[in-house]
Amino acid sequence: MVIGMTHPPSTSELPLTHSTDGPAELADMVAAATAASTALPSDHRHDVSIARCDSSAVDQSGRPLGPRALRTRARILEATLSLLDEKTMRDLRVIDIARAIGSSPATFYQYFKDVNDVVLELSSEITEFTPEMIELIHGDWTGRAGHERGLRLANLVADSWDRYRSILRIRNNAANEGDPEFMAVRLKAMLPMVMAFAEVIKASHAAGGIQESESHEWVGGNTRPLSGAMFMWASLEGMAIHLEIFEKRFGPMGEGREAMIETMATMLQSTLTSTR
Repeated sequence: MVIGMTHPPSTSELPLTHSTDGPAELADMVAAATAASTALPSDHRHDVSIARCDSSAVDQSGRPLGPRALRTRARILEATLSLLDEKTMRDLRVIDIARAIGSSPATFYQYFKDVNDVVLELSSEITEFTPEMIELIHGDWTGRAGHERGLRLANLVADSWDRYRSILRIRNNAANEGDPEFMAVRLKAMLPMVMAFAEVIKASHAAGGIQESESHEWVGGNTRPLSGAMFMWASLEGMAIHLEIFEKRFGPMGEGREAMIETMATMLQSTLTSTR
């Protein structure tokens, strides 16, 4: 979803410093993280549409945008998103975007400082993780139904990456290179998913208790809630990033997309139902 000009929070503004010692603290973190990334209803969140009536949108001089200006700004965002399927961000020029909407660079500069600015705006509103996915995570992960839940979640993440790959790849590359604004955008996108996973793992531990062998034999290591949650998020993202290449390379051997989705679902269920 692309809405009015927003500025992603810095990492210091995101709820990473809270203690997770108790369920109340963890619940607060989940609520804060989810609220930060859910500006619009979930039934619209998975579509890339441009809000044309956002009263908070302003031009580069800080003036609120009227209906006509909002439509122009929306066209710039839509054109940029489309062009990024054809060009790298490094090769994309302001003149390319202006020509795509039948306008001039001067029009572009009324709304955005440069290509990086418009790409950052797109990155801040397009996310591979949606409220629908958060809702799936908070369900029952036991039995066959739990495995089906994992399949649905893995497929949703994979489909989202297929759809928005160009902008998500740019966001991740910029964040990995240390760009603070893109790092904040990526952090904001991942937090609701990580916090939801952590809450489910913590609840599974509480329900099952810590099981110790009567003979004091070692029965396995522990899955820490936040560490396990980070592993689940990273696994899902990594799966989605490499799925296309994996399918081309290993699909003929029977280890393509379907096999990777199945394995991801199994890993999700195993971690999210762990009692230790």
